Amino acid sequence: MTIFDSNSTLITELSLRQPSEFISDVDGDLTDSRWWSEIELESANQQVNRDDNKKNNKRTLVFFMIPGNPGVIDYYTPFLGRVFEECQRGECRVVVVGGHTWDTESLSSSPNDQKLYTLKDQIGHKIKCLDKLREKFTTSEDERGPRFILCGHSIGAFICSEILRARPNHGIEQIYALHPTLQHIANTPNGKKLRLLFCERSRNLAASFIASVRWLLGPTKLKTLVWILTWQSEPALSVTADKLLSHGQILKNALRMAETEMMEVLDLDQEFYQANLEKYVFYFGKNDGWVPVEHYEDLVRRFPESKIYLCDEGTKHAFVVDHSEIIAGKVVSWIRESGLLG
Repeated sequence: MTIFDSNSTLITELSLRQPSEFISDVDGDLTDSRWWSEIELESANQQVNRDDNKKNNKRTLVFFMIPGNPGVIDYYTPFLGRVFEECQRGECRVVVVGGHTWDTESLSSSPNDQKLYTLKDQIGHKIKCLDKLREKFTTSEDERGPRFILCGHSIGAFICSEILRARPNHGIEQIYALHPTLQHIANTPNGKKLRLLFCERSRNLAASFIASVRWLLGPTKLKTLVWILTWQSEPALSVTADKLLSHGQILKNALRMAETEMMEVLDLDQEFYQANLEKYVFYFGKNDGWVPVEHYEDLVRRFPESKIYLCDEGTKHAFVVDHSEIIAGKVVSWIRESGLLG
């Protein structure tokens, strides 16, 4: 199956809540992605579904998830699996694209050859991914191309807005901004507490420390240590220990991107959001160190007519660790209300 291009590598292919796992080359950048779609997975039914869509004049709907930093997309599998399961399977493709990934060769090369990606790099990368998705799902029978729902978590919400700014005529129908970091991240409680961790010296020390601890303890004991320190449950615990902390370079990239977020996410572009309010749903948490309640109150003052919600169910900023089902339920309700499923 071709995903972004003919160089995509299929890692796993499952169904229902478990996605197909791919690493693709997007204009020279290896890219980790997960796909949920019965139309794609069940090749025997592929032509039948396409014929039905032709008869009903339906355009492909793509739910495109942009994760927050650190961009480890396996955190989002339970959340997106629920979204796909509830959204009339076969009607909607669900795609999550992570940050840039690395193969074994690049991770073992000289540190001087390992690029650190900035927020601007990630924005450009996600724009290219949208272009590839649009190309993939635009057919000779229907040249309108697919319709998109963009869903961004944390800095992913900011990236979604930048995608819309760059591609206003590419079929982006809705944007769901979950615990969104849209303005002045450096001045938030967590931004103030952690800013020193993002500088180059701190990044290098943190990456070396993680590499040393992993070497000394081994994967099993490292996972136990992560559990003691974070109290994370599965599957998030395994993702943290086996993916996020699998190599110092991954942590270094997350911290470098965070540094650029502090510098580049500043004043809210009120004119842009005012012009596109009908596309947005904003969802904030009550106790969020990255997105304080003042940010929610600021948006309500600016855009009183918009769909801006404050969570009353205690979800955390990192909702994919403990509250995937709750947020998935919210998202599914917004998709159904939008009428995009037909």
